[in-house]
Amino acid sequence: MSQRSEKLHRQVAQLRPDVDALQVAWLSQQHCDAVELAAAAERTRQAHRRASEAQRTARAWKLNAILTLILAALIAGVALVISAKAVATEGSTTPPTKVPTISDGRLPGDDTPAQEPLRLDQAHVLEGVTYYCVLDSVSVTYYCTCQRCCGKAPDHPAYGITASGTRATPYRTVAVDPSVIPLGADVLVDYGDGAGLRRYRAEDTGGAVKGNHIDLCVGNHAEALQLGRRTATVYWVDHEEVV
Repeated sequence: MSQRSEKLHRQVAQLRPDVDALQVAWLSQQHCDAVELAAAAERTRQAHRRASEAQRTARAWKLNAILTLILAALIAGVALVISAKAVATEGSTTPPTKVPTISDGRLPGDDTPAQEPLRLDQAHVLEGVTYYCVLDSVSVTYYCTCQRCCGKAPDHPAYGITASGTRATPYRTVAVDPSVIPLGADVLVDYGDGAGLRRYRAEDTGGAVKGNHIDLCVGNHAEALQLGRRTATVYWVDHEEVV
């Protein structure tokens, strides 16, 4: 072996520990990179799993909310149907019937008119009453101040004037048989429909109003025809008997 070859062998022998150290360092770095990559992949999988679980939870909550709304709507619909049936049943307890008209278009019980309307929410209990009367199964008809009902034209001097001398007013004046209900008495009508009492004043009479029969003044002839005939319980109070 020449001196040159021997020198090269010595140099290679001196470099080998450095090469081995570099190789060991490289392998160590590769291992660390692989461990870190595996950890990152695991974190990614966990994040994806959590996101999937969150989406499933959100879908479940949304489905529950929709089902709850549908159930509430069904309950509201059933309640509405039950309420409508109850109102229809209540309203049908005393259905009005058509009243036959006389050949000249007048209604049975037509006569002279009324005074000032009173709504149901204005009805009140009369206090201090010493005498009143209750009439069951009273026949109730309706009339207006037109010529067909009362036989007087608008230019007649007594047009719209009742038998008691007052001016007829729709929804207040009622025609009565004075032998049953005295003129001037308060008349309270209960149709039995749960709506309470309607209050009127006995101010008028009528040729066809006899016995347990009252004739209520309304706004016009068409309304009188539409209301027809009903049956009610009637209470009357004579003002002369009120303390």
